[in-house]
Amino acid sequence: MGIKEIMEAVLKVLGSNNERLLILDDGLITRSTSTVNPPAEEAAIAEFESQIGHQLPKDYRSFLLEYNGANIYQLITDLGGTGGGGLQVFSIKEMKENLYYMEVYPGFLPIGSAYDQYLAISLEAIEKEDPNYLYRIDNDEGPQALTLNFHLFLNRFVMAQGATFYEWPIYNAASRYYLEGDE
Repeated sequence: MGIKEIMEAVLKVLGSNNERLLILDDGLITRSTSTVNPPAEEAAIAEFESQIGHQLPKDYRSFLLEYNGANIYQLITDLGGTGGGGLQVFSIKEMKENLYYMEVYPGFLPIGSAYDQYLAISLEAIEKEDPNYLYRIDNDEGPQALTLNFHLFLNRFVMAQGATFYEWPIYNAASRYYLEGDE
């Protein structure tokens, strides 16, 4: 399944009020919304690539050509506003605006955020043609390889209903109950 098909599926299951229910950890049910931006122009992408001195990965570039940014599984508060959570994939304009924050982590291109962490492309990985170019950047822990590209990340994020699937390997049956105090 390609990026366009993944995003079409996300949008297809939204109700008439642009909402859908998510099942979170331990059976908690909450409301969410997902929105996409109109496509980016090829010229705008080429200009941005020239500015950063790198070509964007093919899968991420195809996302921008279909949807120049998106908010996926943004949580809806009891008052009806969005309460964060989910995934924000930056538009070209938002990438430019967030480049400033990456000065602390040179060599990374911010392409979005998930749960107060940046989602970023390693420019070194792109140069080396490493398909596992995606990182998450937590200000406390710095860049952490996700061992994924954007396409795989998006697919898994959607399948996991917005859960931080990339943290799941830290849990097994014994450690989950120990960490949560439910021995």
